[in-house]
Amino acid sequence: MADMRVAITGASGFLGGHILAAIRSAGYTPVAIVRSASAASGYLPGNIEVREADITDAPALIRALKGVPAAIHVAGMVSTNKCDVEALWWTNVTGAQNFLSAAQTASIKRAIFTSTTSAVGALTVNEPDAAMDEQAIFNLTNTPVAYVQAKRAAHEMALAAQADGLSLVIMSPSFVLGPSDRNYNTSALLDAVRKKRLPVCPHGGINPVDVRDVAKAYVAALEHPDPAPHYVLASQENLTLKHLIVRMAGVAGVRPPRVSLPNALVIAAASIAEAFLPRGDMTAAGARLGSYYWYFNAALARRDLALDCRPLTSTLKATLQWLDTHTKTAPQRPGLEQL
Repeated sequence: MADMRVAITGASGFLGGHILAAIRSAGYTPVAIVRSASAASGYLPGNIEVREADITDAPALIRALKGVPAAIHVAGMVSTNKCDVEALWWTNVTGAQNFLSAAQTASIKRAIFTSTTSAVGALTVNEPDAAMDEQAIFNLTNTPVAYVQAKRAAHEMALAAQADGLSLVIMSPSFVLGPSDRNYNTSALLDAVRKKRLPVCPHGGINPVDVRDVAKAYVAALEHPDPAPHYVLASQENLTLKHLIVRMAGVAGVRPPRVSLPNALVIAAASIAEAFLPRGDMTAAGARLGSYYWYFNAALARRDLALDCRPLTSTLKATLQWLDTHTKTAPQRPGLEQL
């Protein structure tokens, strides 16, 4: 097992970095696939093989996967900003297609593809007992959020690759929290709460899961002799956003926002704010996402992959500790952020 090399796209990113660490701890030999070895060097452990390839460069990705029996695709872009619509599609859809094609060409024996629960669906009402799983029918086709549509398109490409015979496991993590989120993709909410910069509590709901627990599930998927084609990776805590924010405030030692506004008003306000500040933090797409209840059931992953999620308070404390000692890094060029 120690001689088996596992290639990881997005290895210097938030989730990718934790997966690399978990793979290494399990005795595998990680191969980090990054856009720039020099730029990623400060975010990778020493003494590992690094190969350069932009996921939007198909020939480069084929070369990067050569001679590697297993590969995990994590690289992608997370944004709700309307300025990033084209980049979202280019990175998440073209990049996904290139990975799937490269995995086929390189005769990868086990490929793991990172999707998201945003590509699974969402509830419009607060009903935790109706939490969605791998069998859910995608119900967000008409939702005007480019990130969701791009990730769903990539998800469908992965399903097609499975049908074409690629040994591929699709992983759909929920709201991934934890230390080392340099781009503040998810920890921005906790950061806003601790700094008292969240004026209102959105309606909607979420399923927070620890990045370290998600990373361990990837190792289990790599090792499983007969994995399911798709796993939702979520905790057993389906919470309203208000409840989550109260929990965050408690850990941070601040008072949570008390005001809640109707979703339509929040979306309208975000649309106006985005019109004046196109690169600002408030976006109409983000407000729309906050109006859904992202509740999920990961029973299959708990059974097959031994997914065991630590208490939310532990995750929030670890994330807060990391935020207290780190500063948000400068964003990567549009379209090539890594999860």
